[in-house]
Amino acid sequence: MSRTLDPQAVAFLEAGRQAAVPPIHQLSVADARQAGLAYLGLQRPVDEAVEVEHRFISGPTADLPVRIYRPASGDAGPTVLMLHGSGWVICNLDVADVPARRLAVDSGLTVVTVNYQKAPEHPYPVPLDDCYAALEWMVDSADSLGIDPQRIAVVGDSAGGNLAAAVALRARERREISLAAQALLYPALDARLEAPSYSLHSANGISRDDMAWFWAHYLGPEGDPDAAAISPLRAGDLSGLAPAFIATASHDVLRDEGEQYAELLREAGVPVEHREYAGMIHGFFWMDGVLDRARDLQLDLAAFLRRTLGG
Repeated sequence: MSRTLDPQAVAFLEAGRQAAVPPIHQLSVADARQAGLAYLGLQRPVDEAVEVEHRFISGPTADLPVRIYRPASGDAGPTVLMLHGSGWVICNLDVADVPARRLAVDSGLTVVTVNYQKAPEHPYPVPLDDCYAALEWMVDSADSLGIDPQRIAVVGDSAGGNLAAAVALRARERREISLAAQALLYPALDARLEAPSYSLHSANGISRDDMAWFWAHYLGPEGDPDAAAISPLRAGDLSGLAPAFIATASHDVLRDEGEQYAELLREAGVPVEHREYAGMIHGFFWMDGVLDRARDLQLDLAAFLRRTLGG
């Protein structure tokens, strides 16, 4: 494990301190959502051609916006359902647009994003139900979309990583959909917030208090922090899940949860590729405009998906 923050991460964090940017847990929901739009200024534009189709699909409780990204070249059959990070509260398809374009170009695969409903207006299980409904729609509409229902991966970062892991668990339990892969990028996997990395790295961007704020909104009145659908790290049985790529950042409060989940998956017989990115902080997948190592993760993820999906 690297004990040294990347110099670019140091500069980014120091700029936030100099600007006196308040932590998420001190903000209202509306202000937190406005703050989340700052990711737009941290992303490097994608110059390559990508065809983008906007649609609405029927979710369990509302119509859901989806975007379909098709690269100019590549195999249209294998497809990625990309669930954006959000703390289950903030961000939207616009913030995830550049990362989705980048993933489509890097991998040569079709990428689908869904604007699942957010807490606190829509706490658990609504965001998870919306994400699974998007996966069902992809499978049911495979012929018209031109995708291969046997070669679908689910990818998510942060809270999106939590939802991706929960979607993979639900797909296995219901035995209706056979996922080909799952990729979890610095995922939030345990609502108990007990990992040592919370005390070690709360000064590096997102903190334990911030995560507690996000979790409180997501759990709402019905969420059981020990339920596997909420805290996949606490699932008793991980056997039979799709092959996994897990990315962790050395200076992230969520680092230990990702490491532990990778080990539990291995013990359950699931093929796992775990990579820790030295010197990196939470959210760096979306920050390739200011953190060069974000590009390493983007390319590693694309390579995993091509290998696993056969694109």
